[in-house]
Amino acid sequence: MVRAKTNWPLVFALLVAGLFAAAQFGKLTLTLPVLRETYAEGGAFVPVLISIVGMVGILLGAVAGAVVTRIGVARSLTGALVAGGVLSLIEATLPNITVFAGLRALEGLSHLAIVVAAPTLMASISAEKDRPVVMGIWATFFGTSMAITALLLPSLIGIGGLPAVFVAHGVGMLIMAVLLYPLLPVHRIAQRVPVSYLAEHRILYSTPRLIIAGSGFVWYTIQYIALLAVLPIALNLPLWAITAIPLLSIVGTLWGGFLGKRIRPDQLVMIGFALTIAASGLVYVASPAIWPLMILFFVMAIIPAASFAAIPYFNAAPTDRARATGGIAQLGNVGTTLGTPIFVLIFDQAGLAGVCLIIGLFCGVGMICTTVLRSKIK
Repeated sequence: MVRAKTNWPLVFALLVAGLFAAAQFGKLTLTLPVLRETYAEGGAFVPVLISIVGMVGILLGAVAGAVVTRIGVARSLTGALVAGGVLSLIEATLPNITVFAGLRALEGLSHLAIVVAAPTLMASISAEKDRPVVMGIWATFFGTSMAITALLLPSLIGIGGLPAVFVAHGVGMLIMAVLLYPLLPVHRIAQRVPVSYLAEHRILYSTPRLIIAGSGFVWYTIQYIALLAVLPIALNLPLWAITAIPLLSIVGTLWGGFLGKRIRPDQLVMIGFALTIAASGLVYVASPAIWPLMILFFVMAIIPAASFAAIPYFNAAPTDRARATGGIAQLGNVGTTLGTPIFVLIFDQAGLAGVCLIIGLFCGVGMICTTVLRSKIK
């Protein structure tokens, strides 16, 4: 059934759910020094606590869509919010590091269910004309959450240290579960689709319309977090610039959502990659000027908006949308995990020139993947 009107209050409520899901990363990433002090015995393993959530996404992303469909998208979302809230409250007791790692693995399941279910629901409650904007709004969830988390953390840590951070996060997720449940579609229908780990990977990666969104997104994620880590050092950026970059990315993603109302998502991905290549050249030529870097992060942010818009554009059935969203979650986690070590190594060996060159290479591969897959979609 085609919706004539977008349910905007529910769109933004689902975005808030996504903000709490992203905070499952941010609450540790942005408190790493305090986490190291709390778990001093963990040594080099402490940063791995951050990555565990992403590792779950890599392992299970491809099957998450089928699982969420089988359970029911609305039920999966509220269940994942409740589970995430309870897990965060248990983390607030600061158990030993082995138990904490196990809690993080379970939190990874909660995170994966939210980031598959929420955008799938957002697409289903949107009018076709608004859908690119709605998916662009969803694509800002990670950057927006990191900015809000960074703003709130100093006060929370001042009130009660790490336990206060985890309690606030857990209570927030439980409140969102309660608020969202009555707002979700009345027919919370689950489809009894079979769930097979190998079969889901085969279906996802052999079906162009399911994987086209992730095939571009992965080449964005392999760059974004890594460049946030490397370029401030390479260009000796002041604090105001480091703060402004994520905010510019959010604006760029929203702009990409509005562009998606007029430009097909696969074409918009290509435009985003092409502009990113051009901007990376400006970064090198105009170094150490800051303005080309601002342009780079602004135009790069078009890519996630177009990638998420590609999910409902190429997939009409909710089951297929959930599968495609699982694919984008899996590949996004692959990119985020691999990107920083690759870019740090390139910067150490070849400096800024090497970084700009690898940006062009990754964008070129993203354009090739998108072109080839689009040609196979009838």
